[in-house]
Amino acid sequence: MSKRIPIFLSIILICIAVWLLLTPNKLVQGFIERLSNFGYDLQLRTRILTEHLTPTSPIVIIDIDDKSLEAEGRWPWPRSKLAELVNQLQNQGSAIIVFDMFFSEKEKNIAAMVMETLKEKNLLSSAIADALKKNTLLFDEDALFAKSLPANQTVLAFGFLPRVQTENLLPPPILVLTPKERQQLDIIKPLGYISNIPILEQAAKYSGFINIYPDSDGIIRRTPLILEYQGNIYPALSLQAVLLFLGEKITLVTPSYKNVKKLEGLQFGNHSISTDSKGQVLIPFIGKSYTFPYYSATDVLNNRLPKDVLHGKIVFVGTSATGENDIQPTAVQNPFPGVEIQATLVNGMLTDKFSYIPAWTQGANLILTILFGLIAACLFPYFGPRGLTIIIMLFPLSMLFINNMIWRSTGLILSFLMPVVLILAIAFLNIIYGYLFETRRREKLNDLFGQYVPKKHIDEMLKTKSNYGLYGEDREMSVLFADIRNFTMISEGLSASELVDMLNTFFTPMTEIIFNHRGTIDKYIGDLIMSFWGAPLKDKNHAQHAIESALQMQKKLKRMQSVFVERKWPEIKIGIGINSGTMSVGDMGSRFRLNYTVMGDAVNLASRIEGLTKFYGVDIIVTESTKKNQKKFVFRKLDQVQVKGKSKGISIYEVIDKQNNLTPELKNELVLYHKALNYYFEQQWELAFALIYQLHQIYPDKKLYLLYLDRIKEFKENPPPADWNGIYVHVTK
Repeated sequence: MSKRIPIFLSIILICIAVWLLLTPNKLVQGFIERLSNFGYDLQLRTRILTEHLTPTSPIVIIDIDDKSLEAEGRWPWPRSKLAELVNQLQNQGSAIIVFDMFFSEKEKNIAAMVMETLKEKNLLSSAIADALKKNTLLFDEDALFAKSLPANQTVLAFGFLPRVQTENLLPPPILVLTPKERQQLDIIKPLGYISNIPILEQAAKYSGFINIYPDSDGIIRRTPLILEYQGNIYPALSLQAVLLFLGEKITLVTPSYKNVKKLEGLQFGNHSISTDSKGQVLIPFIGKSYTFPYYSATDVLNNRLPKDVLHGKIVFVGTSATGENDIQPTAVQNPFPGVEIQATLVNGMLTDKFSYIPAWTQGANLILTILFGLIAACLFPYFGPRGLTIIIMLFPLSMLFINNMIWRSTGLILSFLMPVVLILAIAFLNIIYGYLFETRRREKLNDLFGQYVPKKHIDEMLKTKSNYGLYGEDREMSVLFADIRNFTMISEGLSASELVDMLNTFFTPMTEIIFNHRGTIDKYIGDLIMSFWGAPLKDKNHAQHAIESALQMQKKLKRMQSVFVERKWPEIKIGIGINSGTMSVGDMGSRFRLNYTVMGDAVNLASRIEGLTKFYGVDIIVTESTKKNQKKFVFRKLDQVQVKGKSKGISIYEVIDKQNNLTPELKNELVLYHKALNYYFEQQWELAFALIYQLHQIYPDKKLYLLYLDRIKEFKENPPPADWNGIYVHVTK
């Protein structure tokens, strides 16, 4: 597979990723923000699942829940009941009471309402009017609630508005900015506010805003701890509770960069909180909802709480009741009680467990995207689909693990999602390209070799990068020729259809044997099969596989004779010749037709020795180069010959069987034969004749012994020349 194309495509993906990170386009930046938010949510939820964090700060939530509404009446409760709740919390030792709600409207006085109703109906007498006026204060719910607040340290909530509107009174600010700070700092600036009625605001003394701004996807992940209104700094409800609990004052961390101040955090006492330039922090979630201790408000009112459970605690009063709209979608869970967000922020401030995204995150993200992208672009084309699949599964998990390790040890939150997405994109690109390339390559190999080699060989060829068949090459190989003997005579006795049927019946199992031994079919020429070993797949045991095929072919043919008899076909015998040596192999032919084949002297020699099988009366003949180092088989040396078209002599051998099938009788026969053959080459004609004659008496049907008896008789009558080297010259094919 060409590596340039996937590398080039991967570099294009890197450029796209870099452009996505750097472009000012709002739609793209929105997409990147959503991608980063998804990565943060995944990290946060993974951390919560794996670390099982628990709150360690003195925080309790008093919940005006469905149970409380059923027992005490529908919401809103009379403020006298809230006063009773505050008194009960004070009696049970609460350190600070924080209301996650504000009271922007006066509650109507029942006595005044009665007077007004009676007056409208002309039923109000002076006596009744005097009596109701004297008792008006007894029914002033706001005054009763306000009276309960100073007795304990209480924090009320208020809200800022994105529009120009003011309602009631703002509490005093915690800081006042200079004109220069107002100009340079990027703190969020609301336009209006809605606060508590004056009697409650003045009685409580402490208030904090409850504004929380969701991200563009509507999910709450961060919140401002401070807001600026008309040059004044106001604290969040959670921050005011902590300042009151610790008795500390706040300062802004605003270092100057080229004479321009930038907000980087808040400092109070020994605590330091990193914020973004707008004064926002990531909410330090430690678990899903109800991680903090919750107690029902009705149990507080009826004094059913365990003793000292509220002693010294920061007590948040909020509601999770159905329909009260204080359930929020957060990064850790949707829905999530709004009051628990406030409790989570207080816990983070008291334990210094805030995480933050450093200003250099975008630069680091860009560098990692380019670095990882280039590494993947250069390496992934060399990976197979299995390796790429492992990377696809493990790389995101490993990056998530590394992120969590950094988060846990330093509090830093690094966004590695873009590098991860890029790596996955490059991996999928290489898998898809590899699949398409392999599909084309498989089709090409099938076109080239489908008729020559079995399917499993093509599968094996696909695992390598060689250009099979495209170019000719010289290889050390073995080639086999198998020819039906007396085919002309056989064909004369059969019709054309019978002849084709017989050849197909013969060729099919022979081909299967060759395929099973890693062989390649070169061609069928009439009644002849030509096959070779060592191409297109290299095979260091090509000679062994060729010999094993030849033995199996002969055995299979013997078993097939019953089929021929049943179908009234003549008996078939084949001669097989095998030679090993250097051959030229490749896709040869013309532009109109190509054939994957072998050529060379070694191929011609195999064809010649196949023709000698009939001459020597044997089934399989191999050359000395094929026999070399083949210790698994039993060989009989047949002769030293010079075939037609060759000037040099070679030794040829009959393949008898495998060594483990050698019988004592056959072993003795071969010993006696080879002894006689040595006498023959030494021109000791009498001794050679006597031993071969002895073998002929035992095995009268073996043509080889008759051949040598006749040849020795000839040499005894007409001795060979003095320089005779034992080579028998064959003048026919």
